[in-house]
Amino acid sequence: MSFPASDQRRWLKEVRLLQSRHPQMHRLGVRPVAFVEGAIDTATGPRRYRLVWPPEFPFRPPAVWEASGDGSTSIDHSAHGFVLHDGSLCLFAHDPEKGWKPEYTAADALDRLVEYLEMEGRGEFPRVEELPLTLRSIRLSIPPSLATELRRGGPWGMWSAQARKDLSLLRMKSVDGTSPSSIISSPVHAELDTRWVIALGLSQSVDGLWCRIDKAVEHVPTSRHEIEEWIRQQLPNAQARQLFQSLPLVLLVLNNGLRFVRKRMPGPLDGVPGGRLVYVEPVEEDIEERIFNRVEGRISRVVLRDAQVAVVGAGSLGSSIAVALAKAGVGKFVLFDPEQLTAENVARHVGGVGEIGLPKVAVVARAIHRVNPTAEVVEVPAALSLEPEGWGHDSTLRLLQVVRNTGGIVVCATATADAERMVNYLCVTHRCSAVFSAVLGRAEHGRVFRVIPGVTPCYQCVLLAQHADPGRFPRFDRVDMGVPAYRQPGLPGLGMDVDQVALIAARMTLQTLLERSGDADSYPKAHGDHLLWSNLGGWVVDGPLQARVEQVPREGSCPVCGEGSRQDLSPEEERELSILQQRLLGPS
Repeated sequence: MSFPASDQRRWLKEVRLLQSRHPQMHRLGVRPVAFVEGAIDTATGPRRYRLVWPPEFPFRPPAVWEASGDGSTSIDHSAHGFVLHDGSLCLFAHDPEKGWKPEYTAADALDRLVEYLEMEGRGEFPRVEELPLTLRSIRLSIPPSLATELRRGGPWGMWSAQARKDLSLLRMKSVDGTSPSSIISSPVHAELDTRWVIALGLSQSVDGLWCRIDKAVEHVPTSRHEIEEWIRQQLPNAQARQLFQSLPLVLLVLNNGLRFVRKRMPGPLDGVPGGRLVYVEPVEEDIEERIFNRVEGRISRVVLRDAQVAVVGAGSLGSSIAVALAKAGVGKFVLFDPEQLTAENVARHVGGVGEIGLPKVAVVARAIHRVNPTAEVVEVPAALSLEPEGWGHDSTLRLLQVVRNTGGIVVCATATADAERMVNYLCVTHRCSAVFSAVLGRAEHGRVFRVIPGVTPCYQCVLLAQHADPGRFPRFDRVDMGVPAYRQPGLPGLGMDVDQVALIAARMTLQTLLERSGDADSYPKAHGDHLLWSNLGGWVVDGPLQARVEQVPREGSCPVCGEGSRQDLSPEEERELSILQQRLLGPS
């Protein structure tokens, strides 16, 4: 229901206040919208107005126009810029102090109209073309090293930048003429890594002029024509003035800052009045160094940058884990998956429709590089296997390289028993930590646990505990148990449910990496090493969005990590082995 029918008591209040504070009302109506026409008294005499209450009032302010003497037309105030798209006056600024508040009334809006008309009558408003505009629709990025050179010396020079096609981002790459002496100096460069150039979409070059102005920002002229004439006078020779005429952007090096002045430029600057001065405030930054600024204060970026994470399974779960770790600052990945992205994968995967048909490992590598273009990503489009075909793809050899790396960790997200057992065996025997994660059923539940050789139970210990005491250690009967990897049909399930399990797995991976580096205090340890999560409830927890910590014991008889796997040979067995080796090896 629209105002005033939505709040008759408020409507009564509005009319009472208008009658009290601005009694010269000529006409009041509610159809098709609530409106009032009348006159107000100002220091320059009476002025007519039309006010309309919007249907959303009081959450939106009334629209107010100044009307002509006979009330038939609206007076145009666009020369001063305080006009909205429908020609009504902008009487409430977009800030907490002067903006519209729901407790304000139409009488308050007319008070503002009186104030505006009296200020206009005193000539306090410059014309639109005399107001400088600070444009924020493009980002001009200047590396600090180049900003320092610009402030160092020299009267004027050239700069060069790489830019997006739509000019929404420009990144300066070189400047010349910055030497404070009269000796000609070489340009100063701050080149960006090619991978960053591609990731940022910097496909074209833009050149411009810079000149030094011995003024503060607040003292620079506000009119475009005035400042252009002013810059021409600052430039020392005809060559500089000719370049100023031909180039679209000029960088002013002022006493207390840098400002770009736009002369001609397509793209996001279209539609700006031709006579209006347009400033673009540059950002002094190394883009590639700022990506992880908000991570750096929370965890050690150095540890994660040098860590290597193998993600076995780049499906909906593994892909989200990988991207979450990339956003945390992990710098090296090895991705394993033999499949291509299909249409039904897209709703739960980090890949989009434009990547259907590509190998999943390539899709996830792209997603990682969208976060960190310089991340090292090895793509292994094959399943883990001990068969000749698997070795031919170097999949298991690639995994061995990670588990033998002191900075390596493995995340197993395949939810297939064969791959999980292989990851467990390789990690335990090479003393490499691993995180196992699985989405169960229709993504209603999830299991995430970590294996730290010599500290926590391994994957095989978990299986043994489930078999020995299924009442205490619940096991979800997955449809893929016993089915060879990557051959089971996909089950339905929401991507947001998969992502919750992925974030738990990513957090446990991060926690394990930081603990190993001795930086565990920066990211507190979880309550346990084995978590069961439910989006639905009714399996291991009372209701949805709950986690349960499993205290699975290490099994002494475990064939992978137990004592039985490391029993010493008896003297008789050692002699037997020695005799067999001598026979097989033959004379040396």
